[in-house]
Amino acid sequence: MIRDEPQGADLLSEARRVLADHVLPNLSSDMRYQTLMVVRAISLVESQLRASSDTESGLRDKLAMIAGDQATEREPVQLLSEQIRTGARDASAEVFCFLKQVAAFKIDETNSGKK
Repeated sequence: MIRDEPQGADLLSEARRVLADHVLPNLSSDMRYQTLMVVRAISLVESQLRASSDTESGLRDKLAMIAGDQATEREPVQLLSEQIRTGARDASAEVFCFLKQVAAFKIDETNSGKK
């Protein structure tokens, strides 16, 4: 669930800054209007990506809570995976709910342009 750095929102933020600070001041009025629309679109996507990061952070916190104290020796993902494979979490509604949330997060992220 952890993403590489810099994240997409960080890259968009830098692209938006370069457009606004360096490109926009040198454009004619017609091109300036079109570039302002692009800057606005980048800002909207950046906000959506940052919201997605907040969701991912919440999922990471929930995973740590589910894994509990046993996770101090191993990564929470590894621990939960092992518990699922051995059947130790088969009746856990909490784990089922968590996995549905992770699946929904991944689907939202991969289909974000198709909404």
